[in-house]
Amino acid sequence: MQKSRQLTHIRHGIKKGITTSFIHEQHFPTTNPFVLWEHFTSKSPTNHGLSFHGHSGIEAISYPLTGTILHHDSTQQHHIVKSGDIHMMTSGQGIIHKSTTLPQQSTTESFQLWMALPAANNNEMCQPKSQLFKKHHLPLVEDNHSTTKILVGHYQQHTSPIKSHCELILLDIIMTSYSTWCFTPPQDYHSCFIYLKSGISYSANNKLMPFQMGFFESSSAPIIITTTDHSSRFFIACAVPLKQPLITNQHSVHSCENNMSKSEVTIKNLMESIKNKK
Repeated sequence: MQKSRQLTHIRHGIKKGITTSFIHEQHFPTTNPFVLWEHFTSKSPTNHGLSFHGHSGIEAISYPLTGTILHHDSTQQHHIVKSGDIHMMTSGQGIIHKSTTLPQQSTTESFQLWMALPAANNNEMCQPKSQLFKKHHLPLVEDNHSTTKILVGHYQQHTSPIKSHCELILLDIIMTSYSTWCFTPPQDYHSCFIYLKSGISYSANNKLMPFQMGFFESSSAPIIITTTDHSSRFFIACAVPLKQPLITNQHSVHSCENNMSKSEVTIKNLMESIKNKK
């Protein structure tokens, strides 16, 4: 059997309210281009909302598993993101948005992934864009013991319709008990992590429990995940690291202070335009 790519560390995340966060500024050198991974969970009939706020320099993927996200932003897009759909927001030079999550039978669960936008070709400061992709457009690859949903990028002979500015593969995998899942990322996709949503899985002799994230070493070896007497559901994210500095003010990520300053002015102006309309 092939040797599995090793995990360099396992993270348990920091929980605040309904949000558990796993990537923070001090991790950027090893997680680049990934700058945020959050898991939202709530067992309440209450809607959860965020008022208008701004971002720049990042591409944000929102993926509700249970519940619906209502998204409004300064590109004049208004999206209803239902369970299993994907919303991608490319913030570029600056965008403001607000969102409300509606529970389904008093349950809310969703994920959000941020990637830093490449400085090359001015992608970091591009025009903002907001896109909705319905779940029936996302490919499913079914094997004897697993189902792999291709959220972004490609897997085997299938490709998602979602195109990221980063070279990214994002997969949602469900495995049966006593089974093996194997994937060799393309060359240069050196930044890779696994996040276990439910069940128990094993990778390179490491036991992974729910709400744990494992980062893989930079290697050409395959990622091999196994289960024993528990089925499991997990995410695999792989990307080509960006060759640029990453700085943040918590809401935005840029490659230099000049771009950060320009975007802060853009976001300030957008916020003022919203206030003037009230």
